[in-house]
Amino acid sequence: MAAEEGGLKRIEMRIDRLSLSFRFTFAFHAREVRFECDHGEGYVRVFPETFSFHSNSHDPAELFFQFDDLLNRPELLSPKANRRDSTDLLVRLLSRVPQYLEALLEDVGQRLTGEPRLRVHQDVALFCQLSTRFLISRELTEQRRARVALLLMRKITYKSLTELVEGRVTPEYLAQYISGEVDPVDPSDDSSEGGFFYTMESGDVDAVNRMVVRMAERSFYLWLEGACLDEDNKAFEKEDSPFEDRETEVLRAICTNPSLEIERGSHLVPYLRRKGRDCRRILDKLERWFLRHYDVRHSAALIHHDAALTNGAGSDAKNLSIHTPRNHSLMLLALMSPFIAASFGYEQYPTVFNYLCSAEVVLVNGAAAWFLLYRFCWKHDLSFFHSSVPRIGAGIIVGYLPVFLIDEVWDLANQPFLILGAVSLFLGLVTMLYIYVEVHQRIERTQEAFARARAIFLFGVLQAFGIGVVMTNLVGRFMILRNWPAEDGDTARTLAESAVVPFIGELPRVIGVEPMMAFPSAVLVMTFLSFFIGVFLQLMWEELPITEPL
Repeated sequence: MAAEEGGLKRIEMRIDRLSLSFRFTFAFHAREVRFECDHGEGYVRVFPETFSFHSNSHDPAELFFQFDDLLNRPELLSPKANRRDSTDLLVRLLSRVPQYLEALLEDVGQRLTGEPRLRVHQDVALFCQLSTRFLISRELTEQRRARVALLLMRKITYKSLTELVEGRVTPEYLAQYISGEVDPVDPSDDSSEGGFFYTMESGDVDAVNRMVVRMAERSFYLWLEGACLDEDNKAFEKEDSPFEDRETEVLRAICTNPSLEIERGSHLVPYLRRKGRDCRRILDKLERWFLRHYDVRHSAALIHHDAALTNGAGSDAKNLSIHTPRNHSLMLLALMSPFIAASFGYEQYPTVFNYLCSAEVVLVNGAAAWFLLYRFCWKHDLSFFHSSVPRIGAGIIVGYLPVFLIDEVWDLANQPFLILGAVSLFLGLVTMLYIYVEVHQRIERTQEAFARARAIFLFGVLQAFGIGVVMTNLVGRFMILRNWPAEDGDTARTLAESAVVPFIGELPRVIGVEPMMAFPSAVLVMTFLSFFIGVFLQLMWEELPITEPL
């Protein structure tokens, strides 16, 4: 049980076989760690001397030795105690300490400010580092509760060291660290718990800057890479888990924005803004991890941030990702708007709409040429490619290949709008269903899974529409003359203006100025048909997420 006397929280445990009560106190005001036992006559200290976080009185090694004595000297608890009693007690204690410290830090955050608050975080960070080292070195992590406690202490260590970075590290040094002008690793520094303890107590600004940033960077990697991104530990999925869901914990670890949205480079922690091998490794892991969780937006943001770091360009004030359902919807609406407007006013302004639709075809082809010729062939920059979830685009292209080779599809594109609309709606809903089922297998929350599936669906439709505009412009003139009713001497343009019934309203099935022609009816049916084929093939033939990196 947890007890509280005089406003000071404690952990109390009972060993019934020994008729013994044990009490642990992290007395943050006095900066002491107390171990006490009660055999029925009141609590007394287990050790003759109480450990304190005062450099003139104690060394951190003494706390480690006290843990060791609790484990190896059961007679300190009771003459009747054995090694099993002491081991069980210590595992129970260290399994409860992390949540106890979390509650204490929450209380401290409400009651203390300034230097006293930073001192508490300093002591908690040191205590957690010693505790985790003890659990690992004494091989006490066989039980799940001890393993979870180890991970939770790593989280608390990172949280407390983050507070120290904000409160103890000078802004100038942090800026130099991010830019790579300074290295927190100094061979003359002692990076052990004792070195951290004495450096923090020394007050040497330069040494404190190096030590805090070095320790915080190390705790960041231990928490993020060793816990959050390691899905084999299963510490976040159990019902009794002390953590939030894994994705939230990942975002809290890497993001400084309170909304947990990564929109700019400045929203990332300093350790992901410093160019280096470790940073690149973690960014690569995060990019893939977010894609496997169908979070295209954050994956794209990290991909562009990674590219900016590699190229030496700053991303602090740069919008890193446009991949949101809202933006995809707006882009899709912008591409469709000339055709929608033409369905109402083409007969009155045919020339205007022909040139407008041709301009869209030029724009879409220009975007494809910009990427293939400039970004890829000239700049060798694939960040745009990787951030666009190429597996979806590849599936759509695979879906387009049979579509263009089947005459019946072009015959279908000449059917009335109601038929094409019904076919497209059916294909779209089935595709959305397939995507949702896949996403829901990994993301259990229904609303979140549906939102992710909807975002991927919108992005896929946008890609399929753009690819359709390009592909139909290349082969559409030949295919409609081959499959639609035409007379000798007809061209795609004359065919559209003569025998072919308008697609919807006043919108012709072929619109534009030679050679930049658009085929609205064909693009509509092929968009959803190609997307459906691409998604179906991937889900049926590969055991990989549809957003898995190529």
